[in-house]
Amino acid sequence: MAPQPLEQGGAVTSFIPTGQEMAQRQNLIPLGRLIDFIIQRTYHELTVLAELLPRKTDMDRKIEIYNFSASTRQLFIRLLALVKWANSASKVDKSAKIMGFLDKQSMLFIDTADMLSRVARETLVHARLPNFHIPAAVEILTTGSYSRLPSVIRDRIVPPDPITPAEKRQTLQRLNQVIQHRLVTGSLLPQLRKFRIENGRVTFKVDHEFEVSLTVMGDAPTVPWRLLDIDFLVEDKETGDGKALVHPLQVNYIHQLIQGRIVDCTDALAEVYTCLHYFCQSLQLEVLYTQTLRLIRDRLDDHIHVDEYVVGSRLTVSYWRELTNKDPKSELGYRLTIQTDPNDAAKQLAILHVPSIGNKEADIADRAVRSDLLSMERLLVHTVYVRSLARLNDVKTEL
Repeated sequence: MAPQPLEQGGAVTSFIPTGQEMAQRQNLIPLGRLIDFIIQRTYHELTVLAELLPRKTDMDRKIEIYNFSASTRQLFIRLLALVKWANSASKVDKSAKIMGFLDKQSMLFIDTADMLSRVARETLVHARLPNFHIPAAVEILTTGSYSRLPSVIRDRIVPPDPITPAEKRQTLQRLNQVIQHRLVTGSLLPQLRKFRIENGRVTFKVDHEFEVSLTVMGDAPTVPWRLLDIDFLVEDKETGDGKALVHPLQVNYIHQLIQGRIVDCTDALAEVYTCLHYFCQSLQLEVLYTQTLRLIRDRLDDHIHVDEYVVGSRLTVSYWRELTNKDPKSELGYRLTIQTDPNDAAKQLAILHVPSIGNKEADIADRAVRSDLLSMERLLVHTVYVRSLARLNDVKTEL
């Protein structure tokens, strides 16, 4: 009896286990390779037949030729049917993929059902729900709050209540008293005598150099000073174009450096002054050096010259260079040196004149460095003015 399709209710005569069905669908071969195999097989049989037929009788040769023709014809008929069927191979391939996907989903459903069944039989047998917290539920439903929470939760999450303005004023006033007591009982440099105490901080101001604010975080004598703010008062109004001479990143670095040095320092205020004073003096010398170079480039050319510049130490500028060889009294030339005090680094910049000038004129020249307007041009103008008066007096005396 001919087999019937499954759609018509025919019985399935064989069973293919799950997994082998996909393997059979994937056991495919290209049509071109199949045609190549058939041609090679036919050619091989024809070659063998050509070698064996001469040795046989006429009747045997006819029988062999007929058998070869019949088998070859049957093979090529099958190939023709396969080629005609290949026109719909894309649909068959798509159907095979759909069936493979459905088989995979079926396996997933079966595995899920098996796992749920195992959990229900083995794991959930001993599972128990915890007892409900009846007191907490009653308190929340009746009062709307819960008072049995650990206090550490409130301390870590809920911020503390802010202090009142009265408490803030009282705290700052007490802090002012602590700072004042520490300044009175400690040693204070003469350069730091100019200060003010307000809002829980002390602000020291050194004219033409810096202004610094400090505070303390407690009333114990061992509590270190805390540096709050630094403001540098050194300005360059001639060549600075109104810009700050110290970058905020540099100020922040100096802030951290000084704070690290005064933590374990016995005389913290002296250390603060030493660091800031040295930096401001170096900055003043740098400003004067920059102004001198600009004067040489823009107006004075070779009439002045920078003989020596040591960063943070001294600056030597010579002038009247054309008179150096003509005047026998000026063997070293006319020059002025702006330098730090080698004996006491806490003092301000000093100006040395070669040849020396009077004390009154020297004090007037110092104002070019110790004033709000830091100017090398003012210093040179005043020095040349004093030198000119001295030379005129010498000429008048000779006449």
